[in-house]
Amino acid sequence: MADQAPDPYGMADALPEGCIPLGITGIIKALDADGDTVIVTYRQPGITAWEALGMLIAAADDMRASLQRVEEG
Repeated sequence: MADQAPDPYGMADALPEGCIPLGITGIIKALDADGDTVIVTYRQPGITAWEALGMLIAAADDMRASLQRVEEG
């Protein structure tokens, strides 16, 4: 476990058994100090901007495919 990237938000709990988290990137919907809704991006130190972008595009592609299956079914 010492060689794994830290998981400050427990997101790795969603991984299938046997998967080892190497890094986290994400998009968080939040309220700012003024009460406005904002979108905040996060990437764990050690994840490059290009790597984070690729991870988010892959996730978006998976969500898009899932939505298309629902519309077709």
